[in-house]
Amino acid sequence: MHTLPDKPTDGFTRDFDSLVDLPGSVESYPMGQLKLVYPNAQSSAFDLDFLHKHTTDHQNCPACQAANEALQVNSADLAGMLFADASRFWMLLRRQSNALKPRTHETTQCYLDALNKFFGQLRLCDITPGHVRSYQIARQHNIVRTADQETHPWQRPAGDSIINHEICALGMMMKRARLWHRIKPYYFPKSMPNWSPREILTEEEEEKLWKIASQHPEAALAYWVATITNNTGAAGLELRGLRLKHLFLRGPEEISEIYIPEDSVKNNSRPRKLPLNAPAAWAIGKCYKRALQLGACEPEHFLFPFRVKRNSYDPMRPPSRWFLRKSWEKLVEVTGFSRLHAYDLRHHFATKLLESDVSIETVQAIMGHMHPKMTQYYAHQRRRVKYAAVVAIEPKKKKAPATEKAAGALNRKAG
Repeated sequence: MHTLPDKPTDGFTRDFDSLVDLPGSVESYPMGQLKLVYPNAQSSAFDLDFLHKHTTDHQNCPACQAANEALQVNSADLAGMLFADASRFWMLLRRQSNALKPRTHETTQCYLDALNKFFGQLRLCDITPGHVRSYQIARQHNIVRTADQETHPWQRPAGDSIINHEICALGMMMKRARLWHRIKPYYFPKSMPNWSPREILTEEEEEKLWKIASQHPEAALAYWVATITNNTGAAGLELRGLRLKHLFLRGPEEISEIYIPEDSVKNNSRPRKLPLNAPAAWAIGKCYKRALQLGACEPEHFLFPFRVKRNSYDPMRPPSRWFLRKSWEKLVEVTGFSRLHAYDLRHHFATKLLESDVSIETVQAIMGHMHPKMTQYYAHQRRRVKYAAVVAIEPKKKKAPATEKAAGALNRKAG
């Protein structure tokens, strides 16, 4: 049994090159029918050429056969590997798909890293339904008990949704090895409630939020980002992926825009241009000035530079997913909206559009949804609006005729 070396790969090019035999001096590591290859210390770049040459008609073509063997691993070979080795190799093959975004691969790798802490030393063919069930329990409580000790392999316990996604990644890999059919009849995902958007702010709460947040410099970054999301629907990874070249700030008589790039989204519907209304343009301008102060000045620099350490930023790196945490904690502290999350304002934005009678097709395009059903999830309106709708159909109380009123008054006097 051979194992993969712990040598890093770098994106699509390196992954593809590592699946084929390269000319020149390289280190090779046999794995079943394939050789995963890495350059030696003297090699500065990968060469995409195959060792074999093509035939004119590609019949019994050595080069094409080599490419085929590089992309099609025998299922028995994959089944016999340790999970740690099989997951690395499966990801190399998975990255060949042009239909999957880099963010998808990043997320899948996180799932595999979590699975590896439990299944790492098991061969795929040895994994049973009992192992999967035990993983669900251990992952939920972050406890693995052995004969002589109790360990906590993960940083924190995982919720039901994360556990289901991780087992889904395991299932896809075992399906490639033609093993999942043995697990599937006995696998029961963690139960999940039907998804519904979080409660959004009323008009009064929204006014209070912006008024208080604008008065606290410690919450300024969160205030600007919240304003952008509340007026464009862009949030999370979309904002983290913005570079200076994606900003189109124009004069007051023209429409300013931002472009959500392909490398910061999770599907083909998300790359889009978003027009900026006055509040959004103001907030983008504030973030742009902050970026300049932190050293971002080139088109490729990120709007929110990566924080290396205190007072030190790298504009060539995107911000971490926690870049807003400290400022947001201050915002919810001073405003009192302890349950408000930055992503909630995306729901809030969609709701306001629908309340303003914007067509669902337009909202779908602005939000970057693949299917109208996704937009309908956000179509929950404020309770005030719903209440007004049902009150409008209440039967109206008829006024009593004047003669009945007079008769009623006489009866009361007589009584």
